[in-house]
Amino acid sequence: MITITLLALLGIALASVVWMMVRSPAKIALPPPAPPRLPTGTPADLWNARKGDVVSVRAAAADYSDIDFPVDRRSSYASNNHRWIDLSGEFRGDRVYVEVHPPPAGEVMGILDPRKLTIADLQLTEDQLAAYDAKQDPNQTLAFEGKQWNYESSREIGYFENEQGPGEGVYRWLFREPGSARLICIEKWAGEPFDVRLAIRLKPQDVTVYPAA
Repeated sequence: MITITLLALLGIALASVVWMMVRSPAKIALPPPAPPRLPTGTPADLWNARKGDVVSVRAAAADYSDIDFPVDRRSSYASNNHRWIDLSGEFRGDRVYVEVHPPPAGEVMGILDPRKLTIADLQLTEDQLAAYDAKQDPNQTLAFEGKQWNYESSREIGYFENEQGPGEGVYRWLFREPGSARLICIEKWAGEPFDVRLAIRLKPQDVTVYPAA
């Protein structure tokens, strides 16, 4: 009986800690990103893209036309000593993002849908998001658009705007649509409301970089 009571108290304490992290992601003291490496085999040379280059994502717009945007911002993220880059620019008046992980994974994720949602649109509360994070259970699901999206991950990551500075903490949840490359990306920045966007994992062959003239 004492053991059960102790475990219950520990569970409550853990949930409280997660709740505080969700409400206020901190400024994090990660070291500034190292100069970008030039690895081989990164999809579509995205890793080496710079400001002024044009990124083209095939048939990714709502009307199935290509999304072409000039890179006006190259920033980076970091988590557990793993770093990846974030390329962004304007397309038809909306800001779009392409995140690129280095080899061997070389994963590419795009936030290309202009829609901005709220956690209320997902019928979620802050308490529920904290519970997802506390459990870290891949069997958890989220109902959206008549489907059950699978919980994929939740964690605090560091963001380095323009690959400079000490970094800012942001908490991110990802849910994956079954049988699809689409994702729900929920982020919480310090002092800001929850930011909810639809993202997609991109095929390397669908992304091209055109160097600046």
